[in-house]
Amino acid sequence: MLLIYLHKMNRLFNIFRLSVVCLSVVTLVSCLDNDDNRQSVTFNNMAVTVSGNELEGYRLYTDFDAVLVPSNLSQISWLKEVRRAVVSFDTSDESLTNVSDLESGHTYDIVLSEAAEIPTYISCVDTLSEDYQIFGQDSIALKNKAVQSVNQTEGQYYIQNGYMNVVPTFYFDPYSAVSFLLYYDGNRDIDTTGKKATFNLYFDNNAPNAWNTTSSLISLRMPDEVYSRFIQTGLTDDDTIDVCLNVRTQTGTVTLEYKTALEDFMLP
Repeated sequence: MLLIYLHKMNRLFNIFRLSVVCLSVVTLVSCLDNDDNRQSVTFNNMAVTVSGNELEGYRLYTDFDAVLVPSNLSQISWLKEVRRAVVSFDTSDESLTNVSDLESGHTYDIVLSEAAEIPTYISCVDTLSEDYQIFGQDSIALKNKAVQSVNQTEGQYYIQNGYMNVVPTFYFDPYSAVSFLLYYDGNRDIDTTGKKATFNLYFDNNAPNAWNTTSSLISLRMPDEVYSRFIQTGLTDDDTIDVCLNVRTQTGTVTLEYKTALEDFMLP
């Protein structure tokens, strides 16, 4: 069945170590020695999208569109295999002392000091699609669970560099994979005339009696097919649309809203 396939795909990419997830931000778990023995790094806990390959090299795109080029990626080579991460780093440019000094569109040479993977999910299901109608057997409705809550603070829900980012609080079993994905009704939820797209968050902790709880930043890949539907109406990458996310929580459904440019649907 389609959802079983999606679950297996999520399982491959997202059997993340929940024991290293802290409230609202992923704990940094891979530390590197700095040659200059500094007590702290200049920039901490910055979310990035990883892009590149062995031939052309790797770049880290921050969520405010600065580009980071690490000189010591060989010391933390697993970072090449992930899509999203939180990093801490230093730079030899002494004029850069805080985040506001990093400018959108500019490239900076950095030395990584710590990094951790952000749990990232790539599946998005149109419940009206032929595949889901034939093979899905209404599995989203049958298996979807409520999270405890979702962070509604400004800046905790946003879309950038091809990913939707949100911070749910949920129960988990450390021995079971946690699954998240986006789903939507291709007719009702995508309003190209009104420039609005509505998605729903699917959650399954694959454990009937999970009692551990955590809050974690997660990233969900934005669907190319939804981007294409808006572009086909004559909109451009610079045009903005409203993107809503319905999150089923233990106290009811919470709707998060964010206005984003269509280009933010795309990977860097």
